[in-house]
Amino acid sequence: MNNGQWTVISRARFLSLALFLFIILMAAPCLADFRFVVMGDSRGRDDGINTEVLEPLLEQVKSEEPEFIVFVGDLITGTKHSDEHRDRLVRWKKIVEKYSIPVHIAVGNHEVTSETSEDILRSLFGELTYSFDHDNAHFVILDTDRYKDFHRLGQEQMEWLKKDLGENKKDVIFVFGHEPAFPYKYHIGDSLDKYPSERDELWDIFKGHGVDAYFCGHEHLYNNSVHDGVSQIITGGAGARPHASPEDGGFYHYIVVDVTDSGEYTITVKRLNFLL
Repeated sequence: MNNGQWTVISRARFLSLALFLFIILMAAPCLADFRFVVMGDSRGRDDGINTEVLEPLLEQVKSEEPEFIVFVGDLITGTKHSDEHRDRLVRWKKIVEKYSIPVHIAVGNHEVTSETSEDILRSLFGELTYSFDHDNAHFVILDTDRYKDFHRLGQEQMEWLKKDLGENKKDVIFVFGHEPAFPYKYHIGDSLDKYPSERDELWDIFKGHGVDAYFCGHEHLYNNSVHDGVSQIITGGAGARPHASPEDGGFYHYIVVDVTDSGEYTITVKRLNFLL
């Protein structure tokens, strides 16, 4: 349509145009078009994991057919007893593996309870600060809860982040950590905002390298906000007791992220589909 008028294309011209577009599309490389899920905070009280919520959520997640899950910390309620702590993490890992979906984790404060915690985590999940590429997107996992140094990344990790983002060639950048940079209300002063100058430095790195979104947990709710053009999505609804009313984001949930071959992405919040 042009200025309110229909443009008429003859059948011959239409067929020629269709053939031309078909050839172009067939010759073009197959770019990314994928889905992943983000969820966090599945810890429980008695044996460390709220399986009554986590397992039904994973059943729903499986039906979404994501290529992988990123879990933003607080897998378990930790303990200072190393053997019990390991047992809880092993149990969490076995629960998730039943659903045959690859999982990448970020470390939460409840996974780091003693000087042995980080070694246990590495033995089960690998490095605690890392990055990877998937199709047209770059994924960065940060450690916001290092033993005896919670609520900050530290300069070594900050320098690693700048180097990693500086070498990135992908169109979309997603970063993940456990603690919010800008907590909604229930962990204000108990998140990355405890050290505001370091938090601001981190956010400047995000802005300077074109980070699209930062996903985190820690607060047991859903919240989506934008700070200087960078989105922060809090998703702490995989089993830990909600910090808010359902109307204020306090419901059990996960997030589906769909990324297109053009570098656009959409975020959809999915609630647990039954009431406990």
